[in-house]
Amino acid sequence: MADLDRMLAPSPLLIEGEPLDSPYAEDAQQWVGIYSELVSFTGRSLARQQPQPYPSAEPEWLKAGDEAQLRSHLERLLSRLEFWRRRVHDLAGLELDLDSRTISCQGRTAPLTRREAQLFSFLAEHPGKFFSASQLIQRAWHSPELSEEELRTYIVRLRRCIRGLGAPCDLVNQARQGYALRFKAA
Repeated sequence: MADLDRMLAPSPLLIEGEPLDSPYAEDAQQWVGIYSELVSFTGRSLARQQPQPYPSAEPEWLKAGDEAQLRSHLERLLSRLEFWRRRVHDLAGLELDLDSRTISCQGRTAPLTRREAQLFSFLAEHPGKFFSASQLIQRAWHSPELSEEELRTYIVRLRRCIRGLGAPCDLVNQARQGYALRFKAA
């Protein structure tokens, strides 16, 4: 609880308007997206710090002394991203236990297979973000030998489990975008 209090304390390092006390999982989901993009951008900026094959390829705005500052900034962004990921789950009342492969919501618990637990864990880390079937197979399972049909089977089973628990989220899909875990408005 002390960690949460510390993270909720006003900080000049927060983004202006960041609603730390918002009671809505969908708000927290949006902040996961914002911080994910900022982490990605900062990571790319850090990668540009590495020696380039052609000196002229290094951007003018990125000075040699900026690397330590960028690393510090990246650590802060990762901390905020982790805060918002936890906040989404807390607000939604969801708890995933990867060791026992169970998911709990509103006092109900359901067992998951290893693949279902891995899939839910990955999607829950990226709420609202769409992934194609091939991306999910690679990134959630690291198993390119699995087929898209097998993925669809796990998606259907996981959807059924989420609905059975009355969880405030849906496993949705959109044509040409893929699958995403979306949290419902309160």
